[in-house]
Amino acid sequence: MKKKVPPAGRGAGPREAAFRVLKDTAAGRRTPEEGLDIHGPGLSPRDLNLAAALVYEVLRHQSYLDWLWQSRLTTGRAGPDLALVLRLGLAQLLYFDRLGDHAAVSETVALAKSLVPGRHGLVNAVLRGLLRTRDEGSPWPPDPPPAGPDAASTLALKHSYPVWLTTDFLARLGQTEAEALLAAGNQPTPPTLRINPRRTTREDLTLPFKVRPTALSPWGLRAETFAGRPETWPGFAEGLFAIQDEASQLVGLLAGELSAGARILDACAGQGGKALHLAALNPGALVTARDRDQAKLDRLGLEARRLGLDNRNSLRLENRDLLVDEGEEGETFELVLVDAPCTNLGVIRRRPDLKWSKGPEDVTRLAGLQLKLLKAAAGRVRPGGRLIYGVCSFSLAEGPETAAKFLKACPEFRTVRESGWPEVLRPHLEGGHLTLWPHRHQTDGFFWALFERIAE
Repeated sequence: MKKKVPPAGRGAGPREAAFRVLKDTAAGRRTPEEGLDIHGPGLSPRDLNLAAALVYEVLRHQSYLDWLWQSRLTTGRAGPDLALVLRLGLAQLLYFDRLGDHAAVSETVALAKSLVPGRHGLVNAVLRGLLRTRDEGSPWPPDPPPAGPDAASTLALKHSYPVWLTTDFLARLGQTEAEALLAAGNQPTPPTLRINPRRTTREDLTLPFKVRPTALSPWGLRAETFAGRPETWPGFAEGLFAIQDEASQLVGLLAGELSAGARILDACAGQGGKALHLAALNPGALVTARDRDQAKLDRLGLEARRLGLDNRNSLRLENRDLLVDEGEEGETFELVLVDAPCTNLGVIRRRPDLKWSKGPEDVTRLAGLQLKLLKAAAGRVRPGGRLIYGVCSFSLAEGPETAAKFLKACPEFRTVRESGWPEVLRPHLEGGHLTLWPHRHQTDGFFWALFERIAE
């Protein structure tokens, strides 16, 4: 049974809140977002923003920060709580210039006194020793030495990634582009929103910060700076927009033009961003959003109401498991979307904790599930209809390899030819499919495949 971590107490500052969120995240109890919801109440908006920024910077640079303190302190002298305090202190010195050296050191030492009694002297020595090396002219941030004889280990330490991921990126992209991808994954990214075409246009939507149109999606606007919580923006309550990365918005292009009365199935709807996008674009269609998690469907229903898309004649929610239904006779659809459960490695920019919570075994396990879901969904596609497969990952196993296995298992399907893809996406196709990369497309990492069922 996992030990519960109490919320930060009343009067606790942003650093203690960040410590508790990171402790929860490391134990697998909560995502960073969930942890901030638990430990953030009671903080002022400014302190909550600082706590969140500390959490994400520590997670982005975790293994590099560990190398840094371990180069100055015998590892055996530091338990997990002291390691967390040191990560927080080092992150402040390296990535938060606005806080100042004195505040970073003194606040971290005070945190150590509270959370790791008797170890504050070690914290003070490590932080001040690091500052002395900077003042003496050493590189800042400090350069780690080669981590091993291979480039993957060195890049993994430099950019703070697990070695198995850097090995994969090097094999696929080569050193220069792999390093660009690693660096892009560590860059905080402002939100991307999608206009609700039922209620506004990109030109008419007014926001209190600068945005620019997305390059591939005709519905997207990318914020140029961080802009606070979306629910505070004008137009949110009125349902003028939703938060959705550009890579996910492309489902609207992949669906193509559907006839009035068309039937669409989102077979693994989750919280329904793609299902709601399809419903907004196809007012004459019936979109069925299925998921085995009722809580996610409940949130989807609330979002549909906010966006004005909760008409039962155009959106239907079903608490069903696609795999349980496999083999049963049932209705068929002109368009079926399988936005499958995946490692989510493509969203590392927004969820850096995923670098540390996923491994090669997760890729293998989920690729097997994805193939099962595609095969189950195949029976729901009408002859001549389309099947869209998407995962927010750029692993070969979850993307191209699963697509190839599906075509081998279901010969009644074929890949849609390049001429059948939206024109704006054709230059980006590789092997008949679309892979989006943060460093190339400034989007989340995403894989899209487009199949059609051969007409009988």
